[in-house]
Amino acid sequence: MARIPVFLGLDVEDANNPESDDALLRLCQIHSDVGVPLNLFFAGQKARFMRLNGRHDVAAALADHDICYHGNYWFDYPEPALVYGANDDWDTALSKALSIEIPGLNEVAEVTGQFPTAYVQHQANHSPATQYAVRLGGVRVNNGGFGDDMPHNAWVMDTLFVGRAKRVVGPQGDWSFEYDPLHPERQKPAVDPEQQLRQFQEAFDRQLEKGYDHVNVVGHPTCWVVSEWWGWYEATIPFRITEEHGAVGYYPHDRQWRKTAMRTAADSEAHFEWTRRAAEWLASRDDIEVMKLADYYVRHEEPDGQWLTLAQVQQMARDLMQRFDALKAGDTTVSTADALFLLATLGEHVMRHNKLPAKLQIRRTLGPVEAVPELAAPVTYLRANYLIAARSVYAYIMAHNRTPHAIRAHAVDAGPGEVLLALAQAFSQNELPEQVTVQPTGGLPECAQYPIFQNASAGSTNAPPFYDDSRIAMLCKMQSWSYRPLVL
Repeated sequence: MARIPVFLGLDVEDANNPESDDALLRLCQIHSDVGVPLNLFFAGQKARFMRLNGRHDVAAALADHDICYHGNYWFDYPEPALVYGANDDWDTALSKALSIEIPGLNEVAEVTGQFPTAYVQHQANHSPATQYAVRLGGVRVNNGGFGDDMPHNAWVMDTLFVGRAKRVVGPQGDWSFEYDPLHPERQKPAVDPEQQLRQFQEAFDRQLEKGYDHVNVVGHPTCWVVSEWWGWYEATIPFRITEEHGAVGYYPHDRQWRKTAMRTAADSEAHFEWTRRAAEWLASRDDIEVMKLADYYVRHEEPDGQWLTLAQVQQMARDLMQRFDALKAGDTTVSTADALFLLATLGEHVMRHNKLPAKLQIRRTLGPVEAVPELAAPVTYLRANYLIAARSVYAYIMAHNRTPHAIRAHAVDAGPGEVLLALAQAFSQNELPEQVTVQPTGGLPECAQYPIFQNASAGSTNAPPFYDDSRIAMLCKMQSWSYRPLVL
């Protein structure tokens, strides 16, 4: 029986308390000793903090573990993604995301000595444009997503999405003890390692019984040493609201942080003790496989530049006529956006060369970045209509690397779904029909019903008052066009 992958993840983001460096070092050493790797989600701000603290010992301890990316900032943003992702058009949002995240991505690589494998959004740094910017920066895995999990791991936006939200077990136990400003002398009592380990084991087994294709164990190193959430009393004021636009602006400098309340030495030691025992327990099991996300990606990685034969493309077209969704094609899978590009390329090739090609190359393509029209009546295309539609789609995708949300073919207006099925009908055979008629698609493929697309949202304690995430939710839903399952 195949072993279930388990990813031990830590959000490494506390750039306020230098004690969190000590916690990270200790956790890296524990898991290196036991032989189970960590996936460390580094914020750029934390990496800079570690460098400023001169923690070369921590940097050296990272070598046995997998470095991932958690955004450039946690506080003091130039502008958070949930704001520019909701307020700006796609190209403007993407430009901001690239300018903010690519320097952070490379700085995390420089400080840690490893280029990040995966991206995990945090609460204020969430938008599809940000996800795509990190993908353009070279990160091919997302261990988070932008909504509830899919029923299985899959590719979205040409990134391997390894779901997180519904599959998490927490390793932090009873760490929290809220600071009371009237009684600062009160301290958190030490935890009971036996009880904490038992609770973790029971929670892990319950998660494993749900039948997911992997399990995440996710915590925060800072919680091994602090007794309250770091920055809790500053968490809602990192940004100021401008009167003119009601949007966030630069944080006014000279902000004074209140020192975070620490756990007692005995409490921290007890937590580290049961953490080691939990790692040993996971390592001893033969029904799970504790993995780096880097190794999981290699397991599912596909070669770039894949080609399909004409017969395979024609079979793909016939399959699309039966089901408007991502599907298997040759030795790989294609999203509906990929399929649209393939059929549009086929139309472009026919017009350029007056013949059908022997092979066509796959080009992974984003979904639309505006809402697609929902038609009420069937659409009929003459040969000239569907060929110009194919050429229009090809030109648009080559220029923008995304699916157009609406296409005009001479006088025929439709969404990408209707064009996709019209081209599928036209190119499912070797002769081009004089006309094709397609029924309305509703605009989105069947996979759009998955919770990850239906329930996508963006929220944060740091959001502006009365924040509206409807544009981000729409953009996430549109990326159902870029969904495709793994080839297993």
